[in-house]
Amino acid sequence: MKYKIPAVLALVALSVAIGLAQTSTNTTSSAPAGVVSGSFSFTTIDFPGATRTRANGLNDHGNIVGGYRDSSGVFHAYLLSQGNFTTFDPPGSVQTRGIALNNLGVIGGHFLDSSNVRHSYLLKNGAFTIFDFPGATGTFLQGMNDLGQVVGAYNDPAGNTHGFLMSSGNFTTVDFPGAVATVAGTRMNPAPATTNCCVRS
Repeated sequence: MKYKIPAVLALVALSVAIGLAQTSTNTTSSAPAGVVSGSFSFTTIDFPGATRTRANGLNDHGNIVGGYRDSSGVFHAYLLSQGNFTTFDPPGSVQTRGIALNNLGVIGGHFLDSSNVRHSYLLKNGAFTIFDFPGATGTFLQGMNDLGQVVGAYNDPAGNTHGFLMSSGNFTTVDFPGAVATVAGTRMNPAPATTNCCVRS
């Protein structure tokens, strides 16, 4: 089966953080139910010339990573830093997603190759590191921290989806008891191996 990324991002929190990180015309809105009372500042982000833009990750420096679709329908990843966009694609990618970045400037995401196989990558100082969970048919990075630990999901040959933690190059499978699918992510704490998790039973 094909893995679909669940809608588990804290969208309100991300929107608030983006508003704080970028400078633009502000729109003030009252807090939704269940959110601490106050006003929020929202900023629209559109990659130049894109038909669709999505912000996926944000670090403490206000840098944003995400993805956009070009006029040919191809998805690429981008970094937005100090108002400037940088686009990037790992070698061999035909569709790229930028998912997360940490405070050291390391970017993580996943991409589709020409054989329709999903791989994950890290981008550090302009150099890509591509990785796959051993034996997986698809690997999806979902989050990372400043210690270099990565969480995400992978599909096994039977079509089952499992969560994983990668720390110091070593992989650990994360399966919630009784679940038929587990995804580790999308946010990691600075403390080792502490993450949120999503399951489908």
